[in-house]
Amino acid sequence: MPYPVDRRIDLWRMIDYKNAPAVDEIEVTLFGPGFGEAIAVHLGQSEWLLVDSCIDPSSKKPAAETYLHSIGVQPSCVKGLVASHWHDDHVRGFGRLAEIYPEAELNISSVFSDKEALVFLAAYSGLSVPTLTRGTGEVYRALLAKKEHYHLHQRSIVLERNDAHGSRYVRVTAMSPVQATVSSSMARLAQYIPTGSTDENISHAPTFSPNIEAVVIHIDWNGEAVLLGSDLEEHTKYGWSALLEDSVSSKRAPASLYKVAHHGSASGDHPNIWKDLLAEQSIACLTPFNNGRHKLPNDSDRERVRGLVKSAFIASGATRKPDLESEKLKRLGDICTDLSRVNAGFGATRFRKVRGDAEWRVELFGTAGRL
Repeated sequence: MPYPVDRRIDLWRMIDYKNAPAVDEIEVTLFGPGFGEAIAVHLGQSEWLLVDSCIDPSSKKPAAETYLHSIGVQPSCVKGLVASHWHDDHVRGFGRLAEIYPEAELNISSVFSDKEALVFLAAYSGLSVPTLTRGTGEVYRALLAKKEHYHLHQRSIVLERNDAHGSRYVRVTAMSPVQATVSSSMARLAQYIPTGSTDENISHAPTFSPNIEAVVIHIDWNGEAVLLGSDLEEHTKYGWSALLEDSVSSKRAPASLYKVAHHGSASGDHPNIWKDLLAEQSIACLTPFNNGRHKLPNDSDRERVRGLVKSAFIASGATRKPDLESEKLKRLGDICTDLSRVNAGFGATRFRKVRGDAEWRVELFGTAGRL
């Protein structure tokens, strides 16, 4: 076993995350309920960055909030929030995070730096049509809570710490969206702004494919790096290919830990991610996506990712599909809709290390496991 793993068999309603990291310890914790993703990052010196949000089924609150509260982290310790994009599975509860962490700076994709793009968020926020309080509504709620916010694109600095004596250096950088994406996506969003005088023509916010708007994050602690791939997908002009062509992005400190893009899907992959952006003997983690017929990662995705790193982990091995015989499932489906498990599973993978350690210490909670 190449990496030390503390495997805790915890019920999803009773996860005990134990202690907070030491002040000089870096940490990345990835949460996944089967449909949803959130990341909590300890930057050192009791400062935290939260990327995206999902709901903890036990507390019914954002997973990161539940986690930080359970390990004794004060709200003032959260210094940054990043909404990588507006899809439902990445921002559930994000609006609440913006409301409860007073010192956290809000960061969103630069595709929303245009006034018309903000109108798009407002139109699909749920304020005019309450049933639309999904991903766009969460981001819009966050913007209302934080009057001052920052737009991210390639090379944007999210957060930086550099002690006078050089004992601590931390830089959090956005590696996407690339500049060409910003103008293209603004035009795409503008096409979906309702023009009628009533709410009747407003439906759920569109999901664009491929996802080129997502914010990829690189975190560098004095040369020890992590790459958070968000849901960015491949596109020669706007996606991973364009990111990798940037001379600055491709020369950042290679990451020893990679949060795999787009739930391990082949659409979010590029061979040069592993070659140019990751260190040798790196480890990977990801969250599943189980929503109707769409299930990621598939068997091929799992095999591909496992073959590219020394160890790989998944935040939840659970499925939302009820564990019933197909005939019984069909009969129930005839009389009800939205059939799912009461306990769909919830898990978290936690990675900790002190700078200079050869390996990450891996802890698995709930339904998390090896990929």
